[in-house]
Amino acid sequence: MLYLDDIKVEFESQGFRGTYLGISPEKDKTVLFFESNRSTKSVRCPNCGGSVYIYENGQVNLKDIPLWRGTSHTCNFFIHRYKCNCCQETFTEEIPFKYPGTRITYRAANWIKGFLQQKLSIKAIQELTGFHWDTIRKVQREIMDEAIWKRENDLKKEGYKPRILAVDEFAIHKGHSYATCVMDLEQGDILWVGKGRAMKDFEKFFEDIPSDSLSAVIAVVMDMNASYNKLVTKHLPKAQIVYDRFHMQSQFGRDVLGVVRLDEARKHKAKAKEILADIPEDADKETLKSLKQEAKAEKQEYSQLKKLRWSLLTNGEKLSERKTEHLQSILQDHHDLAVCYAMKEECADFMR
Repeated sequence: MLYLDDIKVEFESQGFRGTYLGISPEKDKTVLFFESNRSTKSVRCPNCGGSVYIYENGQVNLKDIPLWRGTSHTCNFFIHRYKCNCCQETFTEEIPFKYPGTRITYRAANWIKGFLQQKLSIKAIQELTGFHWDTIRKVQREIMDEAIWKRENDLKKEGYKPRILAVDEFAIHKGHSYATCVMDLEQGDILWVGKGRAMKDFEKFFEDIPSDSLSAVIAVVMDMNASYNKLVTKHLPKAQIVYDRFHMQSQFGRDVLGVVRLDEARKHKAKAKEILADIPEDADKETLKSLKQEAKAEKQEYSQLKKLRWSLLTNGEKLSERKTEHLQSILQDHHDLAVCYAMKEECADFMR
């Protein structure tokens, strides 16, 4: 429970009167109490403009900046709920101290903004202030929205038109759903973000962005997503499509190098089965031993190729000397795989 500590508070501000300050017995919490002193004559119905009367009373608590270190401070407002004499509509008295969409004061919001401008994390600010994570996030979102709005206005005044775009998808909600992002590669501005990664989702970009704003686009960078390609060709026929080298390398490693590696491995597996199946029933011990050793060698080759995936995909310069020697010994016996590996390395060098 809070108790009065012989502290008398008397001041008026924005329709409220400060009455007293409560302090907890442990001295770790303080509460400043406010009472509404607005006259019903000064209040009008927001719906019809008619006169009102006090319908009921209420109470709202807002967190504020602590009065001293190691404490929490709350502003407790006793407010009125009004009812219109004409249209019978009811509405609650506004609290000018309240930061929109939160349960904190404007002072507390400005305090949080100061920490955010110093690039402190939300978790760090939460530990310093004791405010809820969502509250800090709302203040941060307003700062970002304000910065984006200012940036957009500055670009409009400059007659800005992007020249090189980049479009890509990213995972949200731990990978269970996706969103699509379009940005200007030259200036680094995010131009558009939309939920989903399907063709119909990316189509919204061309619906939301005016066509004249994209008239200067000369190139669009993307991954090898067929829907992106089709829509860019449709809406920006003069723009060149540039595929992201990382996706190209990834697809080459998966669809070419990976397929050839598995084909070579299956040949050894099939060869081993063929050797074992063709062993004559009347074969002597020496012949039987030799054929089984040959089949075993084929199985070992199969196993080595199955385990060779990451060595093939890794940049050759990053492989250890032992792994490099092991890889080269296998490539010497597998011409097709060696050709694909050389193409992968040349492609990586070309795109650096």
